[in-house]
Amino acid sequence: MLRPDSWVPLGVIGRPRGLRGDVWFRAYNEATEALAPGVRVRLTLKEAKTRTVVIEWLVDESQGLLAHFEGVNDREGAEALTGARVELQRKDFPPLEEGEYYHCDLPGMTVFDRKGERVGEVVRVEAYPTIDALVVKTADAEIEVPVSDAFVDELDVAGGRVVIDADAGREG
Repeated sequence: MLRPDSWVPLGVIGRPRGLRGDVWFRAYNEATEALAPGVRVRLTLKEAKTRTVVIEWLVDESQGLLAHFEGVNDREGAEALTGARVELQRKDFPPLEEGEYYHCDLPGMTVFDRKGERVGEVVRVEAYPTIDALVVKTADAEIEVPVSDAFVDELDVAGGRVVIDADAGREG
């Protein structure tokens, strides 16, 4: 599980639009509620230099998300941000409802089968159009476990534990 002060990448800044410092923004999760006006983010620029900025506004245009950061008021300033990774500290994420989770919290969780035997560790989450899948590193391979009631019995983020039906989906 991530430490609260860990920086989590949420997207990348694209090319500028216009002359007033506006930039296109490609969010890794377009449904994110973590980014909003007034939120302070860190930009990781070329050569790993960082800069902290505040989102002045973020709007969903027909061609994608358009953003404006406080203090970036011309095209030259916007061009300097092109390609920067936008990051937010984990502690600044909005709270979740019961049963919800952030993908960034799942890597490192220990995966067990129903018998309590260790299966492996979550190394990443794949977000497919219809379902999320945990990528689990086992002793001999990486397996994908769809996050659904048919495959996952328990997903305890706070406890760092996932219990799966290791036999689900296999023909007997």
